[in-house]
Amino acid sequence: MTLRVPPSRIRGNRMFTHMLRREKLRLDKGQSSRFEHGNAAFLKRLKASWQDYRYEFDVRIIQPGLSRAAITEEGLHLLAGVETYLLETRAMKLRVLGSA
Repeated sequence: MTLRVPPSRIRGNRMFTHMLRREKLRLDKGQSSRFEHGNAAFLKRLKASWQDYRYEFDVRIIQPGLSRAAITEEGLHLLAGVETYLLETRAMKLRVLGSA
C-alpha cells in the first residue's frame, strides 16, 4: 500500500522547516529577526500541527515604484510569463503590489 501525500501537505512542512532554518541563521549572525508578527516559537507550534490545516501558497511581488499607468509592455510580458510559470509548475497565484 502506498500512501500518497498531496503536494500542498509536503510544501507546508518544507516551508516551516525552511523559515525556521533561515531565522536561526539570521539570529546566529547577530542580525534581527525577520518576524513582524509572532516568533520562531509560534512557528514551531504551527509546524507541529501543520497537517491539521489546508495551505494555499502564492507569490507576491511588492514594488513601491511600480505604477499600472507607467509599466511598459515588456514589463507586462515579463509578469505574464512569471504568472504562467507559477500557475503551471507550482499551482501558485501571483500578486503584484505597486504604489499606484
